Amino acid sequence: MSELATTVREALAALAASDRNLTRFGAAHHGYLLAAPLECAPKVPEGPPDGVTDGLPADLATFVTVIGSGGAGPGYGWFPIAQAVRHLVEPPPQVTAYTRALPICHLGCGYAAVVPLDGAARGEVWIDARAIGLCAPHYGTFTGFYLAWIDSLAHGSWPADHIPPGMCALAAALSGYFAMVETRLGLASGSLAGDPLREALGDLGPGAIQIAAESSPVLFDKGDPVDPCLTCARLIDALAADGLPRDVVGRGRPARPGR
Repeated sequence: MSELATTVREALAALAASDRNLTRFGAAHHGYLLAAPLECAPKVPEGPPDGVTDGLPADLATFVTVIGSGGAGPGYGWFPIAQAVRHLVEPPPQVTAYTRALPICHLGCGYAAVVPLDGAARGEVWIDARAIGLCAPHYGTFTGFYLAWIDSLAHGSWPADHIPPGMCALAAALSGYFAMVETRLGLASGSLAGDPLREALGDLGPGAIQIAAESSPVLFDKGDPVDPCLTCARLIDALAADGLPRDVVGRGRPARPGR
């Protein structure tokens, strides 16, 4: 086993030991368990006749044959690589840096981290959140992306946010709910606070809000229930002190590459 593989597995073991109740973002889904490496990197299905047919980017191919092939990882866990290669996706029309990408994990709210397999962006990690008009590079390599996730958790930090605050459905749903409560109580718009706010939040029981996938051909069908993204999870965490249940969002369906 390589030095990097040993380091990764020791880091995951330490993270698991410090989070036995699996309360960190995404931990309940992956349990800090990393699938065993494969004997060889899976073959990437051929693209269009004039497309590039190269296999996985070099660092990702090394990772899956030396370190692990799925499981513990950013978002809700790294998709099993042998399944993910059967779900390659095209970018939205405005993106020209690649033509096909490998989905590597669900970031929540139907958003994906993907690794372009061709073009100028080959080997990078991109955030595909096309439902809110975002599809952009995030990290230079898969290995760097993965190690940055481990490093943030090891230092007791939230992983890096991928989505700007206020752009997701949860923020809109809560804003609409607060407006309804303010109208019922005869309060001015935006003035809900103190005991009325705590009471309103407490009235939202477990699963009271369900996030549905929008335009997300990467991982889900439109309307599929999805788990919240990190930005939404941080909003829930911030409001939990005022009584919002941490499980206010109903459990989502697994993404296609993870089913």
